[in-house]
Amino acid sequence: MPETNSAEMAFNQRVEKVMASVDLHHCHLQDYLYRLTRHWQDAEDLLQELWRYVLLHFPEDKIESLMLLRRKAYQLFVDHYRAAKRRPEVFTDDLPEAPASQAREQSFSEAEEARLKTCFWQEFHDIDLSDTQKDALWLHARYGHTYQEIEERLGVPASTVGDWIALGRKQLAEYLKHNT
Repeated sequence: MPETNSAEMAFNQRVEKVMASVDLHHCHLQDYLYRLTRHWQDAEDLLQELWRYVLLHFPEDKIESLMLLRRKAYQLFVDHYRAAKRRPEVFTDDLPEAPASQAREQSFSEAEEARLKTCFWQEFHDIDLSDTQKDALWLHARYGHTYQEIEERLGVPASTVGDWIALGRKQLAEYLKHNT
């Protein structure tokens, strides 16, 4: 029983210190937060959150420090601003399955697709890539396949696919730089 009374007394003393700080700094902090938010209710909500935080977390000797109160008020404002600007989360379970890359591939026949690919690589005949590297670059650039999709299709690790695509882009850029 005495421990409960001492803990309760310590909490009551803390509440009294916070109330004294509220009497001293409330108007100034409310004005400060209003200038930041430009919205009276948001400023009031942040100020209530600030006093709750002070009561629960500030060291007793810092409760009346205006500098620390302003800093914490600003941190709460930044958190509030970021939360307001954050895009809502969309979970992948909520998204429908859409194999878009397959639909794009089916828009041309295999013969037309092979002809397009041959014409493209004839245009860039000086590019030094293997046929598999060219296939990886073609699948990524033409159809927007991810490295994992190309890995499944060609049987090459995704990290290698990424290296090949970077190499192909570099060589294509150099070719275009020197030949245009």
